[in-house]
Amino acid sequence: MTIVDGHVHVGLTKYVAVEVLLAQMESAGIDKALLVQYGGCHDNAYLKDCMDRYPGRFASLGAVDYDAADAGDRIRREVAEFGLAGLRIPASVDNEAVWEAVGELGIMASLSGGKAGMLRPGTEERIRRYPNATFRIEHMGWFPDVEKTPDEPSYERLMGYASYENTVFMLSGFYAFGKGYPYDEATPFIERALERFGAERMMWGSDFPPVSLHETCEMAVRMPRRWTFLSESELEWIMGRTALKLFSF
Repeated sequence: MTIVDGHVHVGLTKYVAVEVLLAQMESAGIDKALLVQYGGCHDNAYLKDCMDRYPGRFASLGAVDYDAADAGDRIRREVAEFGLAGLRIPASVDNEAVWEAVGELGIMASLSGGKAGMLRPGTEERIRRYPNATFRIEHMGWFPDVEKTPDEPSYERLMGYASYENTVFMLSGFYAFGKGYPYDEATPFIERALERFGAERMMWGSDFPPVSLHETCEMAVRMPRRWTFLSESELEWIMGRTALKLFSF
C-alpha cells in the first residue's frame, strides 16, 4: 500500500524545514505527502523548492492574498509558476474572483477556517457553481462535536455536500476535537462520512507538525487500522489511493 499523508505543513519562518518532515515520513512509513500552505503565508516558493528537490515525494496546495483586488490573477500566475495542485482557501472568502479562478483552472480548493464558514450558504453554492474544481473539506469540517452524534444538524448538513461529486472529505485534525488518542469517539462520524462520501472521496492526513504535540506520526498513521468497519480496499483508498488519483507527485 502506498501511503500518502494528505495534510502536512513546512516552512522556513514557521513549522519545520522539509528535511524534518522527510525524517518523520521515513520513520512512519509514509511514501508521499501533500504540502499545505500554513495560514498567513502567501509565499509559495518554498513549496516548489521542496517539490523540485525531492521529485516524486510531494504535491502542494498554496495560498495567495484572497483580499487583494487582483487575487484571481495572482492565483492563475502562481498556480502556473509554482506548480500548485490547488489552494488552501478559508471557506468564508467572499472575493468571487478567487472562486472564479479556481473554477476556471479546475484545481482543488481545500476549505479551511472553521465549521461556520463550511456551512455558509455560499460554500455550497460555489461547490455547485464550479463543478470542474475539487472542494476538500479539511479536518472533518472543522470540527465534529464528539459529545453528540453524527445526526447532529450541523454535521448532517456537512454530509449533504457528499451529493456533489466534486467534494472530498479529510480525516485529519483529530487532536483538535477528540478526547485523546486513539480518538475512538470520532469513529461514528468517520463511519457516517464513509457511508455518504465513499472511500474513493476520502483521504487521511496527519496534520504534521502540529500533531506532534499530541502524538507521533507513527501513532497517527497506525490509527486508521483501528477502524474495523473499513475493508482493506477502503483503507487503501483513504490512506493513499484517493490522493494519488487527485494529485501528481
